[in-house]
Amino acid sequence: MRITIKGGVWKNTEDEILKAAVMKYGLNQWSRISSLLVRKSAKQCKARWYEWLDPSIKKTEWTREEDEKLLHLAKIMPTQWRTIAPIVGRTPQQCLERYEKLLSQAASGESLDPRDDPRRLRPGEIDPNPESKPARPDAVDMDEDEKEMLAEARARLANTRGKKAKRMAREKQLEEAKRLAILQKKRELRAAGIEVGTRSKQRRAIDYNAEVAFERRAPAGFYDTGAEAEKTRELQREFRPMSYTDAMGDTKKRAAIERVLLEQDKAKERKMMETDRAGELQRALRASAAGTAGEAVMGRRRKMMMPAPQMSEAELQHIAKMAAEGAIDAEALEGAGGDATRALVGSYAETPARLMTGREMRTPRAQGAGGGDAVMEAARDLARLEQAGTPLLGGEGPAVREGDFGGITPARRSVATPNPLATPAGAGAGPGATPFATPGATPGATPYRDQFGLNQPGASALSTPAADAARRGDLRGALAALPKPANQYSVELPAMEDEGEVREPAREMDAAELDRMAAQRAEEERLAELRRRPKAAQRGLPAPASTAAVQACGAPRGLEAAAEALAEEMRALIDHDAAKYPPEGESKKGKKSAKRRREAAAAVPDLPRYAEAELQQAELVVEEELQELLAAVRAGGEDVEEAVHAGWEAAAGEFLWLPSQGAYGRAATASNADKLDSMREAFRRLRGVMEREAKTAAKLAQKLDVQTRGLQDRHGKLAGEVDAAYTECARARLQLSLFRALREQEEWAAPTRVKAMEALVERLRAREEALQKEYKELIDKREDAKRAAEAAA
Repeated sequence: MRITIKGGVWKNTEDEILKAAVMKYGLNQWSRISSLLVRKSAKQCKARWYEWLDPSIKKTEWTREEDEKLLHLAKIMPTQWRTIAPIVGRTPQQCLERYEKLLSQAASGESLDPRDDPRRLRPGEIDPNPESKPARPDAVDMDEDEKEMLAEARARLANTRGKKAKRMAREKQLEEAKRLAILQKKRELRAAGIEVGTRSKQRRAIDYNAEVAFERRAPAGFYDTGAEAEKTRELQREFRPMSYTDAMGDTKKRAAIERVLLEQDKAKERKMMETDRAGELQRALRASAAGTAGEAVMGRRRKMMMPAPQMSEAELQHIAKMAAEGAIDAEALEGAGGDATRALVGSYAETPARLMTGREMRTPRAQGAGGGDAVMEAARDLARLEQAGTPLLGGEGPAVREGDFGGITPARRSVATPNPLATPAGAGAGPGATPFATPGATPGATPYRDQFGLNQPGASALSTPAADAARRGDLRGALAALPKPANQYSVELPAMEDEGEVREPAREMDAAELDRMAAQRAEEERLAELRRRPKAAQRGLPAPASTAAVQACGAPRGLEAAAEALAEEMRALIDHDAAKYPPEGESKKGKKSAKRRREAAAAVPDLPRYAEAELQQAELVVEEELQELLAAVRAGGEDVEEAVHAGWEAAAGEFLWLPSQGAYGRAATASNADKLDSMREAFRRLRGVMEREAKTAAKLAQKLDVQTRGLQDRHGKLAGEVDAAYTECARARLQLSLFRALREQEEWAAPTRVKAMEALVERLRAREEALQKEYKELIDKREDAKRAAEAAA
């Protein structure tokens, strides 16, 4: 009997079968998945997936940050690898193996050889955890049981013709048929002129075709973005979707581009093979595993630990200014006594603090993988804790570093560059420093800077008045012996400006806001210029072709010159307005017309410009005169509108267009022939206007007919349907009234017929009973006769 023990090294075939089975059966049916693998159990399949085959498993080299986090968590939560693994981002087995490896490196130091690793499997040994190791390649000649397992797995995993598969295919086919039927119905309705709106489905998920996923609209800011939003909407209206095929053009062109890109990829591959990147990577990995200075070979770039700035720009400028002010010109010293003065006056330049300490401060160098490595120190601490005995025996525990238990992430120890200008905490006292108190020592005096030699060395701190007077006399004598000064120095304090009220700095305006303000100013200027124009130009009224008809009206005696001056001013105003402010329709003509208008405008002399207040004053004067005229009309008992209309009709009737003269003239002085020609000309003009309007109306009617032909056909069809429906409704209403009358008659006649039928049924029942009784009597007589006959025989 052959006994098969499940387990052992995983092969490539088994891994592929396991991945295909997980894709079909999921992550909960491990018994069914293990039935496809002859040599593996359900527990082993689950462990293989969660330890190696899961795509979320990280199989790259461990980084320094991961090592620090692993050792920190191992100190906080010892042996809780399933809790530590998701925090580090590795599997529990990977965390355990890495932890043991770090402890071995910390115990052996730099002398550990990867070939002497105690966890390395020797020939003949069995791997206790094969689920976390790479798969073994398949043999060329597979065993019979492996071939049978592979064939069975292929057949079971490829079974897509079962009951469930057939049912799902049938449901999919029904859904496709339903979709096509709905689409065909919508097309027919659209062809008939009926627009069917799509109903919005209640979706719990995001509709990526109708909305932007997880869109967060920006809040309103300080400036108006209406113009930008309008521009965006215009661009969206002009947007036309384009497929990849349309963008790339011809298929042959696209194939040529793909071929060129493929050649470029192959050239990059050849270049990488020539540079032997793989060999360099293998050497770097071996150097890193050996624990040597592999990090330099690997070329990993660490995070640059730059110290925070300890001096601001203002402080640096202040120090530079002090150094410049403290410097003494050599020429000034030579002219101020020479060597005697330099010997007497000492140097009071500020001495840097780093020179007072007597030693230079250097930037600390980052420690390598030796004694200062944080990962190795943490591993050594954990190794000491594991080797330590139980605390019940007493004694001192192992000497380890003080840990940081504030969180799951270890605290970073960044080495900062020391500040030479700061007070050194651990440096010794130098010249000029304040001495610190020492227990049991005699306190000393505060040191001072005696560059002038005013204090005698070893002098007592206490002095008598006589000694002070003697010292003052010596000082006066020494000062009197000094040479006369060659230069005179004076100090001038800078004049402090009165800051006054402290105002907030002006906020920089946005470019869009500046553009909007400029556009607003331009619009205000345009409106102001428009207000300065005459009323006729403001309203866009056409200007007369000639001002010859503008003549002085009848004026009282003695004011003929004033009337003529007024007419002349009117003609000048009309000519100026016609040249300077042409109507909108005329301003859009061709270039030649525009050039002629510019030449005519240049030929017209400019009128004097009046201020806004003067124009308003003139408008007020005109308005007062208008109100006086209106008051006079109302005083006469006439309606203002009727009076204005009558005046306009009378004024318009006084003038006629005279074709023979080519100008307007008074109707009273015109001859009958001129009046007849004027009427003919008016008729011709009206007829021309009518013909133009008729042509425009015909074009509009044709355009309207083209646009509404479908609607008219639809209206005719619907009108027929409405008539048919109305006729059917009338017929149904008539039948309803008939059936109602029939129901009323039946309700009245039904009881009578029911009673008659009940009486008939009662009579029939009585008749039947009588006949049954008679029939029974006859049967009895027949039986008696039969018995009598038998007895006689």
